[in-house]
This record gives sequence, C-alpha cells and structure tokens, in this order.
Amino acid sequence: MNKRESILRFHPSSLIPHPSIARALRGDVSAVSVLRETWRRGRVAIESRRERERLKRASGVAATDASARLRPEFAALSPTQLLAHFRTRRAPRFPPGLETPAERLSPLWWREFFPGESEQLVARAHHISDAHRWPLLGFGELELGTEINWLRDPSSGACWSLEYHGDVKLWRGDGSDVRVLWELNRLAHLLTLGQAYALTGDEKFSGEFFRQLAGWRTQNPTGCGPNWACAMEVALRAVNLLAAFQLFLPSTQLDEANLRMLLATFDEHGQHVRRHLEFSHLATSNHYLSDIAGLLWLGLLLPELVDARGWREFARREMLREMDKQILADGADAESSTGYHRFVLELLLYSFTLCRANDVEIEDRYWRKLRRMLEYTRAYLRPDRRAPLVGDTDGGQFLPLRKRAADDHAYVLAIGAAVLQEPHLKLADDPPAELGWLLGAEGLRAYQSVRRAAAPPPSAAFADAGSYILRDGDLYLHFNACGAGLGGRGSHGHNDKLSV
Repeated sequence: MNKRESILRFHPSSLIPHPSIARALRGDVSAVSVLRETWRRGRVAIESRRERERLKRASGVAATDASARLRPEFAALSPTQLLAHFRTRRAPRFPPGLETPAERLSPLWWREFFPGESEQLVARAHHISDAHRWPLLGFGELELGTEINWLRDPSSGACWSLEYHGDVKLWRGDGSDVRVLWELNRLAHLLTLGQAYALTGDEKFSGEFFRQLAGWRTQNPTGCGPNWACAMEVALRAVNLLAAFQLFLPSTQLDEANLRMLLATFDEHGQHVRRHLEFSHLATSNHYLSDIAGLLWLGLLLPELVDARGWREFARREMLREMDKQILADGADAESSTGYHRFVLELLLYSFTLCRANDVEIEDRYWRKLRRMLEYTRAYLRPDRRAPLVGDTDGGQFLPLRKRAADDHAYVLAIGAAVLQEPHLKLADDPPAELGWLLGAEGLRAYQSVRRAAAPPPSAAFADAGSYILRDGDLYLHFNACGAGLGGRGSHGHNDKLSV
C-alpha cells in the first residue's frame, strides 16, 4: 500500500460526496472500496427512480391479473397442461423430506420416530386456521383477527401505508416494531399449514393457505409498503412459500388459478430480490446471504421461470464467495453472534442439501468449511446442549420447519450428523423433527447408522472467532474475546467482551 492509499484508508471521508456513506464507514475500509461503494449507491439511486415510475404505471393492475414470466415452452402450455406438468415433473427435486407423498415420511413413520410431534403440529395448524393465532418474535400467541391485516403490527396495533418501499419509515418511535410485522410476513405459519396437510390430507389447511396468500397479495402490491422494504424478508418469505407449495401440490385446492397466483408470486419475489440485493463493497452480512439463498432456491426449484437460470448461477457463485468472506477459518460466522451463526449455518446447510439433491456441484472445500461451522457449534454448546448467547439474536430461522428457541442449536448438529456421517455431531439417539422434513426416510436411516461419540467434546480454542471453551466433566466456561464483527465494522456483536 502506497502513502496515498494509506492516508485514504484512515481518512476516507474526503472521497465521499454523501454523508450517509460517511456514517457507514467503520472498521478497515480501503479507498478502492469507498469509491466502488459510492459508484454503486449512485447507480442504485438511478434504478430507484426508474422503479418508482414503473410502479406508478402498474398501480392500477390487480394482483389477480399478474402473470409469471415463463420460458416459451411453458408459456405455450394451457393452464390445465401447466398444472399437470408441475404435478408430474420429476426434476428439479426438493430436499427429500419435502418431496412427493410417496417419498417423504408417512404419518405412520411420524408416529414411530416423532411421538407426539405430528399431533402437536396438527393442533397448531388448526389454531392458525380456526383462530388466526400463532406466536411471533417472543410475544407469545398474537391474534390476527378474522380478516388478517398484513400491514398491521399485531403487537402494537400500528399500521403501515403502501408507499414506495424505499420511502417507508421503518423506525417510527410510536411503539411499533417493524420486525414483528416482518416476522408475520415471512409467512412461516403457512409452512405449518403445509406440514399439517402433508400429515392429514385435510383440505381445510390448503383452503386456508390459498385464502391467506390471496389476501396477502391483494394488500401487498409488488414494491409497495414495508413488506417489500427489505430484500432479506422477501427472500425468506419466498423460500417458506416454495416449501409450502411443494407440500400442497397434491391438493384439490391447487387449481389453475391458484397455480397462476403462486407462480406470479414467486416471479415477483425473485425479481425484487435481484433488483434490491443487500450488497455493499464495505461489508456484507447474513442479509445478503439470505438474498442469494432465496434466489438459489427460486432458481433451482422453478426452472420454468424466464430468469431462473440466471438467478441459480448467480446465487451459487455468490453464496460460495460470501462463505469465503463471512465464515472465519475456524468455522465461526463473522458477525460475532452465536444466534446469527445458527441462522447462517441453517441457511448454508439446507442450501447445500438442496444442491446435492439436484446434482449441483459444491466444491469439497466448502463442505469442509460447513463441517467446521458445525464443529464450532458443537464446541460452544453447554453441557445442557444449549447455546451461550453471545451478541444479539432475534431467534430467526431459515426455513423454520419447527420453531426453536434462540439458544436451541443442537437440532442443526443432528442434521449435520446425518448429512456428513459425523459421530461427534450426534448428541442424542432421537432425531429432531427437522431431520424428517428435510431428509426424509433416507435421512433417518443415515442418522440411525451414525454411532454416537461416547466422549464429550474437549476444551477448545477458536482464535479467529475469539471464543475459548473450557470443560472438565460437567463444568463449562465460555470465554468471549471476539471483536466487534465484520472486520471491525460491527454487526450483531456487542460490548460484552471479556465477560464470563
């Protein structure tokens, strides 16, 4: 680095034409990164103006009139032929546990391997359908009302307007919390309805799914309002809806009109995420990883869409590049938070499993890095198999096949044990429910074939993460000496350094 570059590294504000970028500069930021980021933000501003104009022109188009942009060979099919295509296609493949009824676990298997789980899941689905009540973001069960208002924060009652998504004021100081609204609009509860339908075949659940999705589309025109203001939220919603779509595929409620609605929803979500990637030349985080995971799942599982191939190839490349950037050499997520480590681990493990099911190559070195992420998780779990909460967390999950507490990370290890055939990742003989939904009968057999390691994990040092775990029998100490995260920029790590 020459003298001028050194000066710019420590005094980058001289390069920046806008104060918002100056406020963004923290940590180790090079002059080249500042210039690239300045140019990128200028380009984003131009694209935002163009998008406003497009949305104004489309404001009179009803959600029911929207259509997905299909590849020519699929656009040429009649609605009846298109529905038949989706019901009979053999590729691409969802993760095995979400595949066709003939391939995923039967209700009998569920009763044998997960006693009580299926009954509890179906009860939750009835509660969602009959009472429109389900838990959100630590607030317990919240009532959504007979007609769900998808623009209302159910914890405070505050409502958001349908202005252009880039103009939405997310933090308003009136007691509302957009994160509760976003959690509602990830639509993870619709995945619960899909799981209950898979176990029971009860069309009540499919009817509720399509009613709620139709209501959501009517209230949330593309690009308008808070539910389009964060690309991560759009991506996570798309993945949840993809899994629900697969589970409801045999339903009699899935007619030509509902298929059209779903495909339009997926296409709109993919286009929006691709236009509004949460990328920065200064730093990227779990938000950008979520964006590209959404594009990967959409691109892999809906090759019928015009943009699917581009989304898939871009997302696979970027996911691996971000893994190089965001996962430290010892396997820890770079955001200095055990909660977000779990989230990113889920995202990568589930996505790698999807790629494997579809013969999409992931180089061995990335599988090895994924293994180190699992080993890091195994090392920091306390003797009670709960995680120390270092940094902050909102308890968010990627594809929440079962809702888990923020400090419950052991279930991800069980999935890793089955996928990688690793004995020291197997903490219990009983598999978690996620393993059945994600890996199916084959995954259960793989898990059973892994012999659980007898010895507990030893003390361990993770110098890159700044985590040091001391063990002696059932005695445990986790010493946190991590940095602020993301190369000094800070993210979800906080000033609880050197605490015990």
